[in-house]
Amino acid sequence: MKKCILISAVFLVLASSVFAGDVATLVNLGFSQDSAYFMFGFYGLDVVNSKPYAELYIVNTRKNEFVPEGVFRGMYASELKPGWDPAGGFYRLFSDAVPQARKYGIDHLAQGRLVYLLINGENPADTLSFKDYDTSVQWDVALKKTIEEKPGTISSSFGLELSFTKNGKKTSIKAGNPSIKRKNVTDYIIKEIFVAPDEKTVVAIVERKEKLGDGQSIRYMVETFTLP
Repeated sequence: MKKCILISAVFLVLASSVFAGDVATLVNLGFSQDSAYFMFGFYGLDVVNSKPYAELYIVNTRKNEFVPEGVFRGMYASELKPGWDPAGGFYRLFSDAVPQARKYGIDHLAQGRLVYLLINGENPADTLSFKDYDTSVQWDVALKKTIEEKPGTISSSFGLELSFTKNGKKTSIKAGNPSIKRKNVTDYIIKEIFVAPDEKTVVAIVERKEKLGDGQSIRYMVETFTLP
């Protein structure tokens, strides 16, 4: 009886996570030694078909774009059973990406220095203001997003406006490309910001909410830039 109750409870947890929406698990896979390349990924259960999926990306941080053959995606036909972890799909896809990770010198332990983290349960904000106490720099970050809704369709875009103040001197930069419109994306949230090992390169992890079938999914993307 206890075993039946346990298995039923596991199925309820899995079902509730699917019906509540697909929330991907983010993985920081590290920088190259010179911080010129960054690798990240995420995985979860697809909200439409309840199948495990995974995605991996290698980013040229100088150009803020993916490297050639640096995008990996997998959707797996295995039915998730009680006790199984969808991370299995991530591990399978990661094995495919290992040669490219080695090519670009990714060190999976060189994950940068976190300067901002949106803690689960906190209300997200489109404007952030915080101090990096390691460098005494005041950061002010604004997420500028545009959401266009029409009957039966939705699309959106975003960009980042940042200013940095130290010893009374303020400099400003912009990151992202507001001209890129993403279909079915309903919102953007700044999830993490961290500085690469070179202390000049910055990666902002942006959470994007997507309308997927009758549900909603959460995926991740990055914007990279160099500190002034």
